[in-house]
Amino acid sequence: MMTKTIIIGSGFAGAVVADQLVNAGIQVTLLERGPWRDTVPVRSMGITDRTPFPRGRQMWGATFRSLRHRWLGKKGLLLNPRGLLEMFIDKHLSTVCSSSVGGGSHIYSGVFRYPQVDHFWDGFCEDISDASMKRHYENVLRKFDAVEPAADLKIPHTAAERFGPGDPVQGPSKTPPTWLGFLFPEEVGSPRKIMTAEGIERWELDYDDRDGHGFLGAPNGAKTTVDFLYLAPLLNKGLELRDLCEATRIVENPVGNEARYRVDYFDHKTGETVSLYSDNVILAAGTMNTLSLLLRSRDIDGTLQGMPQLGKRLGGNGDFFAFWDYNEVGRNLSTGLPFHGGFQLKDENFPLVLGGGGWPAADKYPFPRFIKERVKRGAFTSSMGPDAMDGTVGIRDGKLHIDFNPDNSPIYAQTAATFRRMSEVTGKKIFHPKSPITVHALGGACMDRDIERGVVGSNGEVYGHQGLFIADGSVFPRMPGGPPTLTIAAWAERLGMRLAERLRGTP
Repeated sequence: MMTKTIIIGSGFAGAVVADQLVNAGIQVTLLERGPWRDTVPVRSMGITDRTPFPRGRQMWGATFRSLRHRWLGKKGLLLNPRGLLEMFIDKHLSTVCSSSVGGGSHIYSGVFRYPQVDHFWDGFCEDISDASMKRHYENVLRKFDAVEPAADLKIPHTAAERFGPGDPVQGPSKTPPTWLGFLFPEEVGSPRKIMTAEGIERWELDYDDRDGHGFLGAPNGAKTTVDFLYLAPLLNKGLELRDLCEATRIVENPVGNEARYRVDYFDHKTGETVSLYSDNVILAAGTMNTLSLLLRSRDIDGTLQGMPQLGKRLGGNGDFFAFWDYNEVGRNLSTGLPFHGGFQLKDENFPLVLGGGGWPAADKYPFPRFIKERVKRGAFTSSMGPDAMDGTVGIRDGKLHIDFNPDNSPIYAQTAATFRRMSEVTGKKIFHPKSPITVHALGGACMDRDIERGVVGSNGEVYGHQGLFIADGSVFPRMPGGPPTLTIAAWAERLGMRLAERLRGTP
């Protein structure tokens, strides 16, 4: 089947690119390996084949989609094709990915920030810079109707509420500009169900909602996700979205064929392998799955060639997640927002700002009551920051390997030391793994000025492969050092806008 453009992945990158192309009148087929999630907005769209978020006894089988480790075979271990999370496990860096229509927007914390490093886009390609990207950042914030945190929102569990003058912990001495992607209520404590201009139903935010707004999804739609914000309006404009369809191979056809590329995918509903043909293919599957698909197509199947910098300059964005057994009697940290803001020690020797939030929907966990109560009084905590970005991803013996040494990046040692000191001065233990776990693996297919330095140019097109594009965070030329969501969406908008101009022949 010949189609105009194929997009692989429906998260922030895929949804934003699709928005640009479809609204420009370009035919798009979008492949998403995960299912539609059972939320109030998706129900209002009339989608019948929906999968609930992990809750209750179903959590044991519904949380993890798959595990990828060199001991688990060449393709890893598929546990449940409708599962929410996937883990790539390696010795010195493990990474967590998501799987749903809407991708990572279901598990993100709803926080938008610009890169926390100067000149993020500057100095790599002549026609892209921080200044030229500004309008794309602003467009995304406007689309999400993102809100700056303020006192009148009465957000619970912030540092100002939890820590007093006599505590060794305080709020951050400096907070970068921050926006939140939630539908806040007109009256706190009295949320309403509303209908958007596109006819989508969702609830205003309820801080006391026991079903959660965090990394296990927001069933009521209070957290803004791209499935209903970007994708829903496109379905009425010709977008063909195929859920539970997992891309497995990209084939570059010989010159003279009707289409430049063939994309093979496995349909988890029918058990069949299907092929699509197009001159333009956009990878938006998230860093690890984009890299995996390209590496396997090149190094195992031999259906792509070149890309000498593929798999190089991988980073974890300084992510180092831990569990803080906060255990303050009478406090339920699982409510409120998934991100409680930043805090730091009142000690100039430990200036690092930590962040975190409660474990969402803890009342729905299949645990004994006393364990659930303890979990509700605990929090995950973490820090982010630029790391050395010197990791690699490659294929060895037919298996995906991550090579990353956290000792090369001071941010990880600083975070671990801050965890230890925070435990000592508060008397509330922070438990962290020996090696970092990240939800923000970035790089590996970096943008740079030529094929000897990068994988893609300033338009996201892969060097040496006309019509093959990468729209997600694997193109990042630097680590942003903060939540990358806004930057991914801004990059995807730029890519989609420029590709639409090319396909329509208009500047």
